[in-house]
Amino acid sequence: MIKINLLPKQYQKRSGGLSLGKHGKYAIAAIAGVILLLGSITSYQIYQMSELEEQMKIARMRTQQLKKDIQLVDALTDIKHKITNRLEAVERLDRHRSAWVKILEEVARNVPEFVWLSSFTEADKNTYNPDDTTAQVQSIPSVRPVEIEGFTFTLNALATFMIKMMRSNYFDEVDMANVAEISFGEQKAYNFKLDCNVHYLSDEELEKILAQAAASSNAG
Repeated sequence: MIKINLLPKQYQKRSGGLSLGKHGKYAIAAIAGVILLLGSITSYQIYQMSELEEQMKIARMRTQQLKKDIQLVDALTDIKHKITNRLEAVERLDRHRSAWVKILEEVARNVPEFVWLSSFTEADKNTYNPDDTTAQVQSIPSVRPVEIEGFTFTLNALATFMIKMMRSNYFDEVDMANVAEISFGEQKAYNFKLDCNVHYLSDEELEKILAQAAASSNAG
């Protein structure tokens, strides 16, 4: 049987299916565009986060390396400081060793005829650790008490010796500690002990003292 629909098109029953029309298609396209845009933005942000994490990782690695470098520099600086102090200590010790030679030479020059010495002793000795050079220098005083013992045939020669010691730049507070008459066979003599202070003078210090003495003499 043949059916003919004679109704106008606007009244004819629509067939099944979804018809969005022109505006619906535009809406769907807009939504799809927004979704794509949001997806692109999200992907870009994820990429930026990944790059930022990588840069932070590199920065942390550089920070650790810099810490190691700083520690190394600090260690080297400390070693340099210790070496410098040790070199200065050795130099000062050498000056004091050479000062002893000059001190003994000064004593020998001051010994007059008919006087001879039997001992030259520090009155207060300190024990140093030979491996700790810096500690040695720090504990070395510039002035030390000493005791000089000897013999003389005449008291005048002994007095001459004491006067020369008093005038020396290396000694001060020269004092007679003891004097006793003794005999060498038939020869009369005197055993004496002097107390005084000895000054450790380096070449520079001695030159300074001599220059000051010369200046005072010229001014007078």
